Order: sequence, then structure tokens, then C-alpha cells
Amino acid sequence: MKEKYTKGDYLYLQNKKKTEIIKTVVFFGISAALYIAGYITTGSNKNYLTIVAVLGCLPASKSAVSMIMNLKVKGCSETVYKMISNKIGASVGAYNLYFTSYDKNYDISHVFVKGMTIVAFTENVKIAEAGFEEHIKTVLNRDSIKGVNVKLYKDLEKYLSRIGQMQNLENEKSREEDILKTLYAVSL
Repeated sequence: MKEKYTKGDYLYLQNKKKTEIIKTVVFFGISAALYIAGYITTGSNKNYLTIVAVLGCLPASKSAVSMIMNLKVKGCSETVYKMISNKIGASVGAYNLYFTSYDKNYDISHVFVKGMTIVAFTENVKIAEAGFEEHIKTVLNRDSIKGVNVKLYKDLEKYLSRIGQMQNLENEKSREEDILKTLYAVSL
């Protein structure tokens, strides 16, 4: 039986990529089959099945855009996943989130949330830390989650060290689930 992965799970991205590819191929296949069936039965492309086939290209094209966006995401490598999962245990975190803004896109391997603090790790060295941190704060402010500290790490050892420090902290006012719901809503 096939497992269902949710956003934030390590294998969610791989499963999503496969699903989007299959959906896109099926949608375009249906449109092509309708067009061919109409052409074979009438000997011309001037029929109702051609209209339905062309209209069927709309959801197929939307699915193709989603497929391309999902294929762009690199995701968390397996070695990084193993190191992070050994460190966090059952704590609140999410893998393979891809945030888009008007200016930049942010490929995040892992996000860890504790209280009102978010730390994130990326394997992409080209990401501007300040831009990501400001983008996430803006998104959370729009969702009425204020006073959140955000820090992006590119060094795995520093990230794992920070997670260890955060796990030992007491949780005064916890909105971890609300924060993660917002992050999931604005990520691919």
C-alpha cells in the first residue's frame, strides 16, 4: 500500500514530482486522444471534440507549470536528512520547502521551529540570508504572527548546533503549529 506523504516530510517532494509528471502526461494524453478521435471520425478538425481537446489543454498547461516548478526544487540531500533527523527527533520541523517571492526564490532543505524562533538550513550557497529572513517575517506578519526570530544557515554544523541549543530552551508562548501552517501555505 502506498504511503501518503504530507508537505514537510522528507519524501513528499519526490512523491510530488512523480505525481505532477504523471498528471501532466495524462492530461495532455487525454487532449491528444480527443483531438485524434474527432479527426478520425469526421475527417476534419472542425468538430466539437477539437474544441473539448483545446479546452483540455488549459488544465494540462496548468499541470505542466506546476510540474516544472516542482522539478526546479533540489530538495534536501540524503546525508543532510540523516544528520538532521538524528538531531531533531520528534521536534517540530519540515524538509524541502521552496519559497517564492517577487524578487527571489528560496530553496530550503530544512526548517526547525521552537517557540517564536525559526531556523532554516539551505544547501544552496547562492541564497541571500537577509532576503529570506525578511521574506519569512513579512509573510508571518501578514498572517498576524508577530515577533518571530528567523535565521538562515548555510553551514550544517552551525545549524545542528543551533537546533541543539533550541531544544534545551523552555517554550513560553508556543505558536509552532501556526507558524508551520503558514510556511506550508506559502511554499511549493
